[in-house]
Amino acid sequence: MTKHNQTRLHRGNPSKSTRNFGIGSRNLLRAGKMCSQQSEKSFSTRGTLADRWTVFAKWLEAEKGISKMENIMPDHLIAYGRHLNSRIEQGELKPSTAQLYISAVNSILKTATAGDWKTVSPTKDCGIPKRKYLPEASKALPQSQHDQVIAELTEQAEELLDQRVIVLLNLQRTLGLRFKESALLDARQALKQGDKTGTVTILTGTKGGKRREVPISSEAKIALKQAANIQDGRSMIPNDMSYVKFRQECYAKAQQLQFNFHAQRHHYAQQRYQDLSGAPAPITTGIPRKDWLNYLANFLNVNSETAEAIDHKARVQLSTELGHNRLEVVSVYIG
Repeated sequence: MTKHNQTRLHRGNPSKSTRNFGIGSRNLLRAGKMCSQQSEKSFSTRGTLADRWTVFAKWLEAEKGISKMENIMPDHLIAYGRHLNSRIEQGELKPSTAQLYISAVNSILKTATAGDWKTVSPTKDCGIPKRKYLPEASKALPQSQHDQVIAELTEQAEELLDQRVIVLLNLQRTLGLRFKESALLDARQALKQGDKTGTVTILTGTKGGKRREVPISSEAKIALKQAANIQDGRSMIPNDMSYVKFRQECYAKAQQLQFNFHAQRHHYAQQRYQDLSGAPAPITTGIPRKDWLNYLANFLNVNSETAEAIDHKARVQLSTELGHNRLEVVSVYIG
């Protein structure tokens, strides 16, 4: 580290008028970015560290009211990690990405404290999964539980939020949408397109801005009509509310009623596999993966080569409809 950088990152006993360990900025965001620039990593990696620090710092100030480094404790980063883990469960974030976010904050705080920061483990401390294993049981929301949740929300439906949550659940269940995609959907436009083409284009809120076409079933058309009836703007988010605030309130409602939005996407995937292949999704049968093709051949009364072709074609189509375009990810939904 150069003498110039040492001066800027002075971490002696700061005077009462300094903050952020005397790094050179009283602004939490800027101080973290300054630390990121002292990394020996590549220029692009330093930029990524800064970006990930910014996400954490904004969350920290909004959720914990903390605006200087001296007040950040490991428990705060653990709480942030658990927040990221909830986003993983909702299908908004990959476990590997969440781990990188925690590591970036660890790196910057280690620099800021001259090595005194106690590293937080993304997996052991925050509960972020190490990798995405194939599930042993279906994660889809069963029809009985779906009906129960809708009934409970309907009883409270004098509240605008409850009406919106009902609509989001139905859109996700019938179109295979992620939470963000359903929240940002222009249901009126989607309904018009569906009437003309039998499909809906999903673009807003998708990962990486990837466009995809999703077929409209009769159930999906009903869900779109319900959504269009209460839509008061260009999406399912109330005009007077930000996406972040809307998501926060919807997730709180999900926690209260003990359901997971992403379970609806699992239901869609499993139902679509059955529609496309003529057989139930593997995860719903209890058949081991190694025995699946033999089971499928017997179920459909076809030879093994035909069964393999049917299974592969269904998975390829489903991967497109889910917006992953990777067969290994489809297996997480259907087995």
